[in-house]
Amino acid sequence: MAHLVSSSTALAFLTNVRQIRKATSPSEFQVKNRQKTISTEEQLDVISLLEKGAQIGDVSCNIRFTHSSVCTMRDNTDRITEWAKSGPKEFV
Repeated sequence: MAHLVSSSTALAFLTNVRQIRKATSPSEFQVKNRQKTISTEEQLDVISLLEKGAQIGDVSCNIRFTHSSVCTMRDNTDRITEWAKSGPKEFV
C-alpha cells in the first residue's frame, strides 16, 4: 500500500513539474527591452519634479521611466544642467 501512495505522489509531482515548465516557458515571458534615449528636456523635467519634492517612484510611474533611470538623473543633476546650459554640440 505504501508503494502506491509514493508512486501516486511521484506522479502528481511530475504532473506539477510539467505544468510549471509549461507556465514558465521562455516564449511566454520573452519581452524585448529596448533602450530608449531620453532627451535633455525630458531629463530637465524629471529634475525639476524631483526638486519640487516629488518622490522617485511617482515620477517614474507618471513619466514612464524606470526607477533606476530617475535615480541616475537625480545623481547626475549637475552634469545634466551643465550640459543643458552649454547648448547643443555641433560636430564638424
